[in-house]
Amino acid sequence: MSKLMKPLFINGMYNREGKRIRANYLKTITDGKNTYPLWIEDGKPNKDYVSNDKDKYYLYIEVNDWLVMTGYTEYQLEEKAGYEYLNKQWYGDFEGRQKYFEDNIYKGRTYEQYNDLVKLQIAKEEEFIKENANNETIQTELLTSDINRSIERYIEARDNNGKFADFVGAVFLNELDKCEEIASVLRKARKEAQRVKNIALKEQKEKERIEREQKEEKHLKETESIFINGGTIKGGDTIVKLADKYNIDIPIRTRGWILNNLSETTITESGSISYRYWRRSKNAKGSQTVYNVLCSIRTVLKGELNHV
Repeated sequence: MSKLMKPLFINGMYNREGKRIRANYLKTITDGKNTYPLWIEDGKPNKDYVSNDKDKYYLYIEVNDWLVMTGYTEYQLEEKAGYEYLNKQWYGDFEGRQKYFEDNIYKGRTYEQYNDLVKLQIAKEEEFIKENANNETIQTELLTSDINRSIERYIEARDNNGKFADFVGAVFLNELDKCEEIASVLRKARKEAQRVKNIALKEQKEKERIEREQKEEKHLKETESIFINGGTIKGGDTIVKLADKYNIDIPIRTRGWILNNLSETTITESGSISYRYWRRSKNAKGSQTVYNVLCSIRTVLKGELNHV
């Protein structure tokens, strides 16, 4: 049977306009308490890479004239339902399975000793899953568990200021209009929270920028003082900044050398200048141009000082 149906979501968004797609009825499953008519989209498969013919289309549950995607293909539903049932029946839960393997297979054995035991246990599990995967009661219970989580999230948003208006939960309670109201309120709240966050972030960035500039200015002033009164300057970045500040030309190659190779510059009270540099290569050597730059900076700064 094929007919036009309303999917709850289109491209991940709530289908408030009620647009329709053509869907094909697949089957109905039940556990005696809950009953789910299952549909698949008509036309091109949902998946490009599939495990088998049952893995081509995602399943939809028909509820209150809407189609709700389960997130499973028929094949995935069988596999997941069988695996969940295995964990419940054999181990209690997933953590119980991990503990079983740790205590009964891995513990006290080397890889060579436990490897075959692992394979044997997994083979037993796979046989059990295969035997139970097509059980519609088990499949229904899995879907019901997923649906109940959605309902709980929706009720939390509806009654307890929860942060997620779950439309899947709402459609099963036939409260889509209410859910849309809640979603609108939550969107406005998130938008306002983001606006406040953006303002705070902008203010923080501006504060950090001012602090960086003040710190840099202080460092430049301290370096200027060293050029006049003597001392040692570490690295070359401040040298370049001072040269740029006072429009002292530095050839491109020299600029790169100062930034990458200059280790420290020492200036005496009398104005004698020396520097040390990192030997990045065996034949590395200093440069008269670097001395010229350093001397030019000191000359400009002494001139600035005389004009004060």
